[in-house]
Amino acid sequence: MYFKAKMKLSTLSAAVILAATGQHALAAEETTAEEQKIEKIQITGSRLKGVDMEGANPVQVFSREDMAKRGYDSVGSFLRDLPQASSAGTFTENGGVGGADGAPAGSSGVSLRGLGSSSTLVLVNGRRVAVDSFTNGFDSFVNVNAIPMSALERVEVLTDGASSVYGSDAIAGVINFILRKDVEGHEVSVSYGDDTKSSDFGRTNLTYVGGFNTENSNTTLVVDYFDRNALFNSDRPIDVTLTSSTRVSIDGADYAEPWCGDNVSSGGTRCRYDYVIERAIQPDTTSIGATLHHNFQLANGSEFFAEAMFQNNTGSAYDSAAAFDVRVAGDSPLVPEWARAIDAEDGEVNQIRVRSRFPETRVQDYDTTSYRLLAGLRGELGLWSWESAATYGKTDNEITHVQGYMGIDKVNDAIANGSFDPFNLGRDNSSNAIAAVRELAPRVGESEVFSVDFNIAGDLAIELPAGNISAVFGGEFRSEDIFDRPALVAKNGGVFALGASDAAADRTQYAAYGEFNLPLTDNLDMIAALRYDHYSDFGGDTNPKLSLRYRATDDLIVRASWSTGFRAPSLSQLGAGESLGSAYINCGADQPFDALCGDFGASAGELELDQETLGNRGLNAENSEAVNVGFSWNLTDNLQVTADYWRYDHTDIVDVDANTTLKACIAGTAPTTTSIDALNGEFGCVLDAGDDLVFLRTGFFNVGSQETDGVDVKINYQLNTDSLGTFKLFAAGTKTFSYERQINPESGTEDLLGKLSGANEIARPDFVADFGTDWSLNNWTASLSAHYISELGDGDFKFGGNETVDAWLVFSGSVGYELTDSQRVLLTVRNLTDEKPPYASSPTNGYASSVHDWTGSLWTVRYTVNF
Repeated sequence: MYFKAKMKLSTLSAAVILAATGQHALAAEETTAEEQKIEKIQITGSRLKGVDMEGANPVQVFSREDMAKRGYDSVGSFLRDLPQASSAGTFTENGGVGGADGAPAGSSGVSLRGLGSSSTLVLVNGRRVAVDSFTNGFDSFVNVNAIPMSALERVEVLTDGASSVYGSDAIAGVINFILRKDVEGHEVSVSYGDDTKSSDFGRTNLTYVGGFNTENSNTTLVVDYFDRNALFNSDRPIDVTLTSSTRVSIDGADYAEPWCGDNVSSGGTRCRYDYVIERAIQPDTTSIGATLHHNFQLANGSEFFAEAMFQNNTGSAYDSAAAFDVRVAGDSPLVPEWARAIDAEDGEVNQIRVRSRFPETRVQDYDTTSYRLLAGLRGELGLWSWESAATYGKTDNEITHVQGYMGIDKVNDAIANGSFDPFNLGRDNSSNAIAAVRELAPRVGESEVFSVDFNIAGDLAIELPAGNISAVFGGEFRSEDIFDRPALVAKNGGVFALGASDAAADRTQYAAYGEFNLPLTDNLDMIAALRYDHYSDFGGDTNPKLSLRYRATDDLIVRASWSTGFRAPSLSQLGAGESLGSAYINCGADQPFDALCGDFGASAGELELDQETLGNRGLNAENSEAVNVGFSWNLTDNLQVTADYWRYDHTDIVDVDANTTLKACIAGTAPTTTSIDALNGEFGCVLDAGDDLVFLRTGFFNVGSQETDGVDVKINYQLNTDSLGTFKLFAAGTKTFSYERQINPESGTEDLLGKLSGANEIARPDFVADFGTDWSLNNWTASLSAHYISELGDGDFKFGGNETVDAWLVFSGSVGYELTDSQRVLLTVRNLTDEKPPYASSPTNGYASSVHDWTGSLWTVRYTVNF
């Protein structure tokens, strides 16, 4: 064996862990009496050590091999299919290339229960990592693509509130990435994959894993390289539901330009323009990463341990050509003859308006680099164990707009001096003329986190009838610093189809916590946890958790938990720079903001105003309450079932809310002035001489709420045969019963479950499931799995009367063969039947891209050798 397990599990222990965590069936090892001195495992969701915690928390565990044989090539793609995360808030690499409101290109985030990427805590080896310096809309997140999949030993997913254990962000649960360590020997793995179409969606991966031992130490090194080509909508037969248009307005009438021929709309006055076909399904990406784990046994029996992680991801994200709206003087030499003739019909030469598209698609180059360093000590102090570590993490981001992003002033000046022609989709311009109006508008960001933690665990001198109370006490200190700095021209709205706002903030935080295991009877345990967190920018928050675990029989564990949670306002929300836009209010005696309507508002019935949005240093934490009730049952040695009912109430959600400021202006608790300068930087309202609202400065407030509940079920069954091999059958599904969201106290409660919703057509399916079987016989292995997403209601902007998006079922498979004791090969195919996504009319690309995809069949061949 090239890899030695540090912990030996007895048959009973393996079965209990399997039932508790929902892993696929584990092969029990023959153990000697000496080996049955089992080292207790610390499971995600508890900091208690040396305590039997199996079954106490709803935790699922996925090994690196599980992900590889399903054909996943990145952590983000694996988490996107996880039933508990296949909903609103989980996003992949393509990013929102149009502006600051979407996900940043090249990044991936995960959202458990659809509560948002900022409400899911991501850990590496049980400790925090730096959040991304950019945000997903207004949500902070950890870029899971900064974690190389080849460096993983396993992924542990806790689907229960855990703020009492881990602090902020663990409202919906925790995803803990456990990295490889204690490796002996060396391993090299190389793979190549592609789709089955004529397009080139090639993917290459090369990994080295090395273990270096001395008498007192082990050093494990993983180096990984991954490269993937881009895949475009034009590579697939996408059924676009809505095309845009271009037009030229002359003397108040619209005309289609000659370039589109008969492909016109609006009675022949506009050219149809298919912008969707120019977009990418997946960007190209190249990444190189390395992880290092070192442990050294000191002479006094303590252990020094250190970790390092580096990841650099580069690539390009793509979107359609940007739209523009410009004016051209009627006597300009740029005006084509057909337009000049129409303009001359009234005997005058007038300005001509062109609403069209630029001659090149938009391309963003992204470069993300993540670092993580950790050093610590652990040891024994009498009957107690202790551990302490210092961690530093940093993420650097840069996005450069290398093509298709044109400066507004540059374009207008170039039209005025005749060097840029906006007619005919700008195709008549030279490459130099196009390059002259581009704006690179680089956007850079940086996020840093430094932390020191300490904990001590053991038994208290308090004995209950069923045993001693076990406890862990600890504390941590953390400092965070973040900035998101777009180019000034983008921040000021000077680039076509590109919005941007800056952010900068920092803070410190300290926490103290305790967790206790109280054996009330031989079969009943109570686990209690309490944690206090204090932040320099908003104060403190205390969160408890109570859990009961009842071992009804040797094979059946029943569990229940209640906890509160919190999410500290993100640094981006606290330190967001100004973002300019427009807004409306209705006027009239029955309207809530009529007091801000003056002479014009009274006559027009509404007001259009300028709105400036800023960060809010006065934000409080978001709060939550979570309940979980379930069981873990080994019906036989080969059949395990887990089921959990869960419910989350999430309140005080931070969101931009103009209504709060408008009400404060009317109540007199926010300033109402006659000039912007007179606001003195505060949130407030500016009225003109006729007492009409013309300017509003507002920002983030704790105003929203959401509730969701449902059930998770997982079944594992192992069938052993003499001649046909071993079959491991599994099924896991999440059924969501409700998902209700309220934007602010004045808005109605909206039921979002089972439909597409919002401007980005985010899906919240009510049932997601994975099922399949793994098979092994002698040197052969194989697997067949399926991913199912229930039908959805079509979205808010549906076309053609379409009401339902059909359910989607996709099969994947793999075949592996062990060539020798040290060599093996694996073939995987995702989407075996080349199933296309079901039609959805509401998104303009014709399918629900937040949960479905158009990648089609993807195959990968991997060869691995150990030495």
